[in-house]
Amino acid sequence: MPAATRMRPALLLSLQAFDAAVRLGSFKDAAEALHITPSAISHRIRNLEKAMGDTLFSRAHRTVEVTPTGRRLAIATGRAFGELMRATTPLAGSEASRRLRLSISSTFVTAWLIPRIAGFMANHPEIELSIENSNRLLDLENEPFDAGIRAGDGNWPGLVAQHLMDLHVTPVATPALVRQLRLRQPSDIARAPMIHVVSFPLAWPMWLRQAGVSAAKVKQAIWVDSFESALQLAESGAGVALGLAPLFAERERLGTVCRPVPMSHPTGGYWLVHRTQETGNPALRVFKRWLRSELSKDG
Repeated sequence: MPAATRMRPALLLSLQAFDAAVRLGSFKDAAEALHITPSAISHRIRNLEKAMGDTLFSRAHRTVEVTPTGRRLAIATGRAFGELMRATTPLAGSEASRRLRLSISSTFVTAWLIPRIAGFMANHPEIELSIENSNRLLDLENEPFDAGIRAGDGNWPGLVAQHLMDLHVTPVATPALVRQLRLRQPSDIARAPMIHVVSFPLAWPMWLRQAGVSAAKVKQAIWVDSFESALQLAESGAGVALGLAPLFAERERLGTVCRPVPMSHPTGGYWLVHRTQETGNPALRVFKRWLRSELSKDG
């Protein structure tokens, strides 16, 4: 008897909910992706745990972590749903050359790609883009993406990694705030409200230490959820943020933000990553050429 006929529909739905929760990193995001409620996701996963006789997530206050059993199952569901997606997506003939499925780090999408993507679409109307905005761990072997853009060191064995840009962290603020508070050297930064990113609490302390500033008495602190949110706050004049150069190059060119002090520190880079078999993908080749062209404009 085929496996599909032995598996109850409810179990398939539970596996789908589990796979989405693992890929997206939260029950809430999984619920949004599947257009159901978070409680429905939780209910389906509990049914799956009951069927397997083991826990798949360890639940803490507002967070969930995948258990060893869950990680083993996630490998299987990622491979299975990835194959199903590839098998059922209409990519025959000329349509294969027109569709490009990308998973791109959130900061890169919001700070760099969104302001430019209209130009790509205008020049390449034949290409249909599908973009996932995510920082999660990406499994290109078992997920239905043609390529991904991630921060790292380029060391992804078995995959093709094309370097896009080096990142340097440096303070940014509006020219008006810099003039008002006379921000000229690293020790002056503490005069302004300092904008922090929740997931990188040591970013400012590390930058100040590398800049030779110790025991800085901070006037005020603001905490946000991403570097892009921090940059937007700095652009509004709310304080000084740590920006990732060259992601704010356009804002700097327009004069909405500036660098109070000419000091930056390296912090990795962004890479375009894909499987070897995608090298001949026509849409991906076009996208890579466009990326190189746009990046050259940033210097």
